[in-house]
Amino acid sequence: MNLVCIGAHPDDCEFSVGGTAAKCARRGDTVTLVTVTNGDRGHFFEEYRTRPHLLASRRMEEARKAAAAIGAQSRTLNLHDGSVYVNEENTMAMVRLLRELEPDLVLFNRNVDYHRDHRYTAQLVLDATFMLTVPLYCPETPALKRMPVFAYWFDRFTEGQPFRVDVVVPTDTVLKEKADVGQEHISQFFEWLPWHAGRYEEVPQDPEGRRRQIEEMVKNRGEWVRKHVPGEIAERWAPGREFRYAEAFQISEYGDRPDDETLAKLFPIEG
Repeated sequence: MNLVCIGAHPDDCEFSVGGTAAKCARRGDTVTLVTVTNGDRGHFFEEYRTRPHLLASRRMEEARKAAAAIGAQSRTLNLHDGSVYVNEENTMAMVRLLRELEPDLVLFNRNVDYHRDHRYTAQLVLDATFMLTVPLYCPETPALKRMPVFAYWFDRFTEGQPFRVDVVVPTDTVLKEKADVGQEHISQFFEWLPWHAGRYEEVPQDPEGRRRQIEEMVKNRGEWVRKHVPGEIAERWAPGREFRYAEAFQISEYGDRPDDETLAKLFPIEG
């Protein structure tokens, strides 16, 4: 299977669906983590103010290492951070990329997210869906002969429709891999995000302390998602199984509409 995960920034996919991506890679799937931007504005170091290309290079290398940690590949549309817009140029770029990757399953965030780059990235994906199968749109790239399944990763936003859990993937067995992936994003999890939250002074400086911190973040995220999975959904996808950590997904109406048997093959429920 070809799994494609699409986020606006380097680290978006890893934190939200790193466990699912790791399980897919473990079972032999082709996994691609796509970042729409190069992340060239998500920091506070003064050196990046006048030389944002240095930050972009750093974050692209972090994304490459994070993907490699689970045997995945990393791709980018290389837009500027904070400059994701829904226009013809970017929509066509998304169509070309998805046609090239030929995914069976595409994971991304909903277009109700708090961050404009996140919302517009989701809209680019949604706007690309039908056009993937239209031969005369971007005719230089062969159109797909079948529509992939598109699924949103879990969120708790309620402006618009609340998130609906359709599929749950237990991630207890891949906590290490998800931490390995997150740990590569030093610029974000140990610099930018703590600074933006006013907790930069609390960041451990030793490797062991940082590892403990990223493992705690991964566990907290997994527990948070698991608590929002309805009991009947958990039993439907993991009957008789106890699990503490999870990633959850809502199937989009804009892609292929699979039955439960197909979903069970696409999503790495087991293992």
